[in-house]
Amino acid sequence: MDVGIVTTHVPPAKGYGGVSVTCGVLTKAWAERGHKMLLVAADESLDGRLRSEDVKLGQQVGVKLYRCYGFRRWGFGLGAIPEIFKLCRQAPRLYIHGIATWPSTLAAVFCVLLRRPFMVAVHGGLMPEHVALIRQRKPHKWLFYKWLTFPTLRRAIAVHCTSNTEAQGVAEVLANDARILLVPNGIDSREFQVADCPQSEGIQICFLGHVQQEKGINAFIRAWLKTRRPTDRLVVAGRSVDGAYFEEFQALLAQGQGAISYQGYLPVSAVKQLLADSHFLVLPSGLEEIGGMRENFGNVVAEAMAAGRPVLVAKGLAWDHLAAYGAGLVFERNEASVCAVLRQTQVVSPATWQEMSLRSRQYVERELDPLKLGDKVWDVLTKVDKTNLPQSLVEDTSNE
Repeated sequence: MDVGIVTTHVPPAKGYGGVSVTCGVLTKAWAERGHKMLLVAADESLDGRLRSEDVKLGQQVGVKLYRCYGFRRWGFGLGAIPEIFKLCRQAPRLYIHGIATWPSTLAAVFCVLLRRPFMVAVHGGLMPEHVALIRQRKPHKWLFYKWLTFPTLRRAIAVHCTSNTEAQGVAEVLANDARILLVPNGIDSREFQVADCPQSEGIQICFLGHVQQEKGINAFIRAWLKTRRPTDRLVVAGRSVDGAYFEEFQALLAQGQGAISYQGYLPVSAVKQLLADSHFLVLPSGLEEIGGMRENFGNVVAEAMAAGRPVLVAKGLAWDHLAAYGAGLVFERNEASVCAVLRQTQVVSPATWQEMSLRSRQYVERELDPLKLGDKVWDVLTKVDKTNLPQSLVEDTSNE
């Protein structure tokens, strides 16, 4: 075994996109390079418990799933303790997906206690506005961060970030006392085909993601309703959570008078078809006044571009440069800017759209190749000299 991997959820787990998807792409890339790995994760999935044989990440990857119960989102299960401790003892180094969940915290603490080299991908958990929100409104979680998350991150050989904003957040909370590796997430463009431009009379925009405040979808809809033409359409697909935000979302759907459709959670094949039927994908994360910027990267942006779909993205993620590249449009986090961008989409000519589609696909192929990006992470993870080993949190009182 070259590397041990710990993640809370793993593909094909349903309902836990982001971190799970990233884990799958990166692990597959490493397996394609011939690296041997053992992965430990919860068996949680919204449509039934996973079995080890359900997880197909490559022949080089062994999989151990422990039973998850109770706090399913955080991957809680006492079976994680022996599995992760055993992995930390056997693996020469570990890669940990996420922070402040049950398995990710256990793995980080065990690595420090056993002086095992490890890297952590924080996956948006330390975005500056999200950290500020935790400090102000979630004192118990903030104490958890201060007592467990931050001390272990300072002992990691590197903290893997995927955007400049995320790297800024990590540097701030750790007082620059951490080695930051800035490498974006990869996407395997071979899994996506580029469809022709939709022939509908108006513009169809799609949103893929949870219907929740931090995604900013309701604020985007309010702007879209002010600018839409009779033939324009908006399609929302993703998991929903009952509550006031979803109730507001349903009220906004009614205002659309049939122009907005909600398709719920879609399988991969249906997601690809939705992208093919749409002109643009939107990611309005952080657009709401309350909630802040929680997204760090946005895998759906990379997936849409791999399918040849230009994107509309809120400023402050990993995509601020896409407008200059010609693969999409970036809006400030206010309604006026969103409206301005929406009006721009309405005057994009077929030829201009085709060029944006081409450049979107080219960007993914050139800049987000999972094999090349995986090599960068692997090199830092595995080329560690003994002087860089993490220091134990437990003082050594032996006389050796």
